[in-house]
Formats: sequence, structure tokens, C-alpha cells
Amino acid sequence: MAEKKTRILKKEWKSFLKDFNRMNQYRNAVVQIGDDFIVGEPGMPLLGIDYDDRARRVEIFLGTTDPDNIVHLAHAVDVPRAIYLIRDDEAMNPVVGLQIQGAPGTGMTRIRFTDASCEDGRQKWVAAVAHTLYERRGMEPGADQKDWFEAEEIIEDVCKKYR
Repeated sequence: MAEKKTRILKKEWKSFLKDFNRMNQYRNAVVQIGDDFIVGEPGMPLLGIDYDDRARRVEIFLGTTDPDNIVHLAHAVDVPRAIYLIRDDEAMNPVVGLQIQGAPGTGMTRIRFTDASCEDGRQKWVAAVAHTLYERRGMEPGADQKDWFEAEEIIEDVCKKYR
């Protein structure tokens, strides 16, 4: 693995993260601070990463299978000092993650993708949410397409905010 880190200039953080979200949304990700995993394998689908320059905060949002609470704030980095794109040009998808350096004395936050494809991640997520809807209906057969379309709508509604 020949990973390369590229530092993103602070003045470009907002636009970089918007592009990063568009290109990597739905990919399963693990989040780690220092040596501790906040979200481990197999990961959760990336909704998006947001930088609020007024609050001086980067927030990482992942998706869950609960249709009523589909957004999960995985982690927030206060007073971020640097953002690095992690690439491996030999990998199937060269973008393998992101590193966010927080305030002095805090651990480095790492976001690592566990899959290469956004579409695969999206399909798995829709299937998991649709299954949750099916369970809520009492597992009665015959409405699988309705559950699928409802899951797609729920996910699409929340994801457009991060693009």
C-alpha cells in the first residue's frame, strides 16, 4: 500500500469537503481517534463531513438503519488545525480516507473507507433500512418494493444536505 497524504489548504476546506462528500457519500467508513475506534468494522455509510468556520468545528456524519434517526453524528473535531486527504493510487478507489488534526493535545481523527464503491454502499444501506421498515410492519410479506422505495426516499432526503 503506497498511501499519500495531501494537506488541504484551510481556505479550501468548505469546497473540498463538499466535493469529497459528493464523491464518497454512501461509502462505508470507520472513524478512529488516535488508537480508539468510534465506529469500527464494517463501518457505517458516510453521509458527509461538514466544516463550520464560525464554530471552528468539523463534524462527521454517518448513516444508521433507523428510519426515524437516519443521521448519526460520529464525531466532532473542535478547532481543527489541518485536513489531509489520504490516497492510495494502487487501490480500486484511490481515495481511502481523510485525517483531521484537532487542537493540540487531541488525537488525530481518521476516517477510513472499508469499501471502494459508493453505489455498493448505497445499495447495502437501502437494503438495511428497508429491512428495518419490514420488521416494523411486523414482517408481513408483500410490501418489499414499498419498503425499498420508502428507504430510498428517507436516505435521499437526508443525504442531499451534504452534497
